Amino acid sequence: MSRSRRRFKASNLSFIEMVEMVDILKRADYDGKHGPYPNPNVRKAKIMTKVMKSLHRNFGVRRSKDQLRKCWSDLKLREQVQYRKIKRVLQKREKRCGTSADTRDPPPPKEKQIPTPQPEDVEEGEVYEVGKIVTTTGDVDVVEEESYFTSASAHILIREIMVCNRDLQKIKEDINDVEQRLKNIIDVLGRI
Repeated sequence: MSRSRRRFKASNLSFIEMVEMVDILKRADYDGKHGPYPNPNVRKAKIMTKVMKSLHRNFGVRRSKDQLRKCWSDLKLREQVQYRKIKRVLQKREKRCGTSADTRDPPPPKEKQIPTPQPEDVEEGEVYEVGKIVTTTGDVDVVEEESYFTSASAHILIREIMVCNRDLQKIKEDINDVEQRLKNIIDVLGRI
């Protein structure tokens, strides 16, 4: 008698998930077009791990490395029209942001990068205001009151808002589920 494992069918990636995946893979040179790399398989595994974490963090979905590799291969070989659409979206994003650098996860600012007022710059009675932006990850971005946001920093804040809204929606759904179970239990107890 043979034992078989129960396999779960993986759901398809949404378009925006594929855009995220392709963006990371292209920037990290997943296919190794820009030179020979030492330990290419280890390098590719690390890049796929980064893609998995990004999809989980930004969209709340868990994908296996095998599923992501298959999707990447399918995009390049079989679904070339879809791949071209994704590349166009990424090109528009680059034009809008002005760079192809990763603007979603910028390195934390170094203390030297945050200008602080010197005693001779601040007149007596003058207040130097600093605005705080607290993100869901617990990071605190400190921004001067008079400084201007770039499109990249606005993009980061918009993404944070989207993540918060998604988390809030999940919490609301969980509350509705619990309320429904509670009503069902009360109905059963009322019939007894």
